[in-house]
Amino acid sequence: MTNPSTITRIETDVQNNTDTIRVFLRECQVILSVGVYQDEMKTPQPVVITVELEAALPHHYQDRAEKKLNRVIDYEAIYSFIQKELPQMGHIYLLESIAEQIFDFCFRDVRVRKARVRLEKTAVFPAAAGAGIDITRSRPVP
Repeated sequence: MTNPSTITRIETDVQNNTDTIRVFLRECQVILSVGVYQDEMKTPQPVVITVELEAALPHHYQDRAEKKLNRVIDYEAIYSFIQKELPQMGHIYLLESIAEQIFDFCFRDVRVRKARVRLEKTAVFPAAAGAGIDITRSRPVP
């Protein structure tokens, strides 16, 4: 008979060895009304956004004819949210608040376990390529 602690260890090992997939949208450029300084409140500015999601990979995709988007995390939805919905939110003071909007959108997909969001203002300083934030967040516990 198998020892109960052995079963627990095996179940834990299986859970820890779950295959994962990372889905990303890299350097998506969008014009947003963002910032706390007077100049930033007057004119929307370019922001470059990178989103990386981590999810369990429940199966392999060996069928080359597979095209069901409901079996994958569709990065087009993330792109559309960034390009269409974020600019419609009006002025947002902090990049961190924009990141939270993106996290909320990404975690609507129950398969997403972890998300990383990087936002970079590219026109804020004349002698710098950009300034911004990079936040990683795990799925909130219900």
